[in-house]
Amino acid sequence: MNARRAGLALRARLGLDDFPVDAAWAPDGASCAIACGEGALVLVDFKGTAPAVHELGRHAGGALALAWQPAGPLFASSGADGRVLLWDVRTRAARELLRGTAWSEHLAFARHGKWLAAASGREILVFDAQGAELARFADHPGTINAIAWRPKPVELAALSQGGLRLHRLEPVATVAFDWNAACLTASWSPDGRIIASGLQEGAVHFWNVATTKQSEMKGYGSKVQFTSFSANSRLLATAAGELIVVWDFGGAGPEGSTPRQLRAHTERVTQLAFQPEGPCLASGARDRRLLLWQPALGAEPLDADLLGDEVALLRWSRDGQRLLAGDRAGRLSLYALAAPAAGR
Repeated sequence: MNARRAGLALRARLGLDDFPVDAAWAPDGASCAIACGEGALVLVDFKGTAPAVHELGRHAGGALALAWQPAGPLFASSGADGRVLLWDVRTRAARELLRGTAWSEHLAFARHGKWLAAASGREILVFDAQGAELARFADHPGTINAIAWRPKPVELAALSQGGLRLHRLEPVATVAFDWNAACLTASWSPDGRIIASGLQEGAVHFWNVATTKQSEMKGYGSKVQFTSFSANSRLLATAAGELIVVWDFGGAGPEGSTPRQLRAHTERVTQLAFQPEGPCLASGARDRRLLLWQPALGAEPLDADLLGDEVALLRWSRDGQRLLAGDRAGRLSLYALAAPAAGR
C-alpha cells in the first residue's frame, strides 16, 4: 500500500460496560487487553468474524495501566487498589507482584521482554518475567509522571518534577539529568538518541543522552500533555490544547526551526500516537474526532472519523497496520490502514 494514500477503514465496533483508560496489543495483533475506569480488565479477541470480549478480573477502585510483553504471552496491569498483577494470557491467570499504598499508574516492559518496570509514587520497581523483584530506584525528586525504556542500550527513563533519571540494571546505576520543571511525558526516539518530555509550563524539553546536550522549545499556550516520535526518529509530534505541533529533528535538529502546526481539532487533544512502523500520526480530541495525518507531507488530515464521545484511547498494533480507538462512552472502534475511496 502506498503510505501517501493511507486512510482509515473501520473493521469493527463494540461497546463496553465502562470507559477504557488503557490498552495493550498482543504481539501478534490478534487480541488486545483493555483496562477500564471502574476496574474491569478485559481481553478483546479480534480473530473471528466479530470481536469477542472476555473479562479476566478487576482492580478495586479502577484499573490504571497496562503493558504487554513485546514478544510473549504476559501482560501487566495496575489499579487504584495499589496492586500490580502479571497475567498469562494462555491461562488467563494472574500473580500479584505488588500490593502498595500508592497507585502504580505507569507500567513498561523493556524491549527484550525480560524486565517490567512499575512506578509507584517516587519509586520504581523492576521485576523479571517470572515476577521476581530485580531492583528498586527511589531517588526521584518528585512523583513519577512518566517512564519509558530506551530501545538501545536497555535503560529506563523516569520523568518527574525536577527532570530525568536514567536507570541501568547491568550494573545497577542511575544518571541524573536535572531540570527545574514538571516533566509530564517520556518519549524516546526509536534510535535511542533523544528523549523528549512535555512540560507543565507549556514547553517541550529534550535530552541527547549521548552528548548530554539539552534544549527546550517554548511558546505553547498550555501544558504539553502528549509527545510521540515518528518511526524514523525524524519527527516529534506534541500536543497542547487543541493544537498539534511537529518538530523536525533532521539535520541540525529543531533549534531555530519553524515547526509544522496541525490545526483541525476544535477542542483539546486527548490522544496522540505515531504509527510504530510507518509515517502516519493518529490524534483524538474532546471534539470526538479521530484524525489521521502524515506530517512529513503536509498539514491537512488524510482521513477522519467521528466517535460517540471524547476520544479516550488510541493504540496502534505492533505492526502499525491497525488502530484501536476508544471513547468515554465505552465504545471501541477498530480500524485498518487502507487506501481511501475513489474521489476522496
